[in-house]
Amino acid sequence: MPRSTPPARPAPIPRSPRALLTWAVGSRRRDLALACLLYSTHQVGEALVPVVIGATVSGAIAGGTPLELGFWLAVLAADFALLSSSYRFGARASARAKQHAGHALRMRVVQSILDARPGAVEEHAPGELLTRASSDADRVGGFVGVIASALAAAVALVAAAVVLLVSSPLLGLVIVIGTVAVLVANAAIARGVEARSGDEQREAGRAAVLAEDLVRGLRVVKGLAAETTASRRYTEASRSATGAATRAARAHSLRDGVTVMTTGLYLLTVVGVGGWLALSGALSLGGLIASLGLAQFLAGPLQTLAAVPAAAARARASATRILGLLRADASAPHTAPAAPHDDSRQPPASLEVDGPAGTFTVPGGAMVGISTTSAADAGAMLAALREAGASRPGLLIAPHESALFQGSPRDNVAVVGPADRVAPALHAAFADEIVADEVGEGGLRLSGGQRQRVALARALAADPPILVLHDPTTAIDAATEDVIAERVRASRNGRTTVVLTSSPAWLARCDEVVPVDGGDRVEAAR
Repeated sequence: MPRSTPPARPAPIPRSPRALLTWAVGSRRRDLALACLLYSTHQVGEALVPVVIGATVSGAIAGGTPLELGFWLAVLAADFALLSSSYRFGARASARAKQHAGHALRMRVVQSILDARPGAVEEHAPGELLTRASSDADRVGGFVGVIASALAAAVALVAAAVVLLVSSPLLGLVIVIGTVAVLVANAAIARGVEARSGDEQREAGRAAVLAEDLVRGLRVVKGLAAETTASRRYTEASRSATGAATRAARAHSLRDGVTVMTTGLYLLTVVGVGGWLALSGALSLGGLIASLGLAQFLAGPLQTLAAVPAAAARARASATRILGLLRADASAPHTAPAAPHDDSRQPPASLEVDGPAGTFTVPGGAMVGISTTSAADAGAMLAALREAGASRPGLLIAPHESALFQGSPRDNVAVVGPADRVAPALHAAFADEIVADEVGEGGLRLSGGQRQRVALARALAADPPILVLHDPTTAIDAATEDVIAERVRASRNGRTTVVLTSSPAWLARCDEVVPVDGGDRVEAAR
C-alpha cells in the first residue's frame, strides 16, 4: 500500500497585528530590500541635485574655467540618469513587493477559510469574508510598499542633514529638530485614523453581506413583494458605510492638513535661517542655493514619512480583522482530517453524542436517524454532533444548504473523491438522471431538488467514516425520496451514517431512531 504524503504544516498564527504585518513584510523581503536600495539611491540622487547646482554656481562666481563648468554639468547629467533609472526599477520592485505580499496574505486567508475547522467561520457571512480577503489584505500589502518609500525618505533626510551639518551646523540642527516635530505631530493624528479605518472596513463588510443576501434572494424578495423593505434595509446599510467612509476620509484629510501645515512651517524656518546666515556672511551664495534647494527637496521625504503613521494605522486595523479570522479557526474544535481507510483492518467508527436528545451512542457501521421538526433543536443537534466528532477523524457534516460550483453535476461530485466513486454516488443520490451540462452559479440552473441530489452525491463520494446528513431531500417528491433513501442505505452499508430529519422515508431505513422532541429511542423495524 503506497504511503500517503503528509499534509504541509500550516504557518503559525501570528500573536498580534504587528506580528502579522511583520510576516507580510518578510514574505517579500528580497523585493522589498531591492526597492529600499533603489529608492534610497533615487532619493540621494535627488538630494544631490541642489548640491551640484550650488557647487556649479559657486565655481562660476569664483571664476572657474569652462572645463570646470562642463565637469559639474556632466556630474549633474549623470546624477539625473542615476536617480531616474533607480526610481524606475525601484518602483517595479516596490510594486512586486506590494502586490505579492497582499496576495500571499489573501491566499492565507482563503486557505484558512477552505481548511477551517467546523464552527470556525460560520459566524462570518461570505461578504464579510470577501472583504477581509480582498480590501483588508490589499491594505496590508499596500503598507509593505510604503515601507520602501519611507526608508528611502529617511535616508534622504539623513543625507541632507549630514550635508547641511557640514556646511552649516545651525541649519543642519534646524532640519533635524523640524523633522522630529513634523513626525511627532503626524503620529498623534494617526491614532484617530486607525479607529476610523477599522470602522470603515467593518461597515463596508456589513453592506457587502447585505448586498449579497439581496442578490441571492432576489426572486424570493420579488415573490413576497418586499422590494421596498429590502431597498430600505440596504439603503440604511449603505448610508452607514458611507458615513464610516466619510469619517475615515475626514481623519485622513486632517492628517494631510497637519502634514502640509507643519511641513510649510518647517520649510519657512529653514529658509529664514538660511537667509539670515547668508546675509551675515556665514554661508556662501552657493551654499545658500544648496541649502534652500535641499530644504525644498525635503518637503517630499517629509510628507512621505508623515504619511507612514496613518498607513501603518490602516494596515494594523486591517491586520486586526484578518487576525480575528485566523484566530477563530485556531480556537475552533479541531476535527482531524480523514485518513485513508481500509475496511478490512479498521472497525466502523462509532460516535458518542451529548445533545438535546440526551447522551447516546451512534454504533459503528449503523445508520441512525435523529428525528426533529424544530429548526432550533436541529441546529443544537448539529452543534453537538460537530463537537462529538472533534476528537474523531473522518466526520463529515453535509449541511442542508450546500454550495455548488460552476461545472456539471459530475464535476461537482468529482472534486471530493476518486473517479471510481463518482458514478456510484450519482446513482445513489438519483443524480445521474440530471441532464444539465452546467449547474450555473450556485446551482441556479437546477431546481431545488436537483441541487439537493447533487450535494448528496458529493457527500457520498467523499465516503467519510462518519457522515451526517441534515434534511438531504426536503425539495424532492416522496417517490424519488424513497428511492434515494434506499440507495443511500445500501451505499453506506458498513459505514456510520447519521440522518437528521423528520422524513418517514429516511427514518424507516435507519437502524435506530433518536427523537429530539421527546420520547424513547427506538430500533426501527426493517
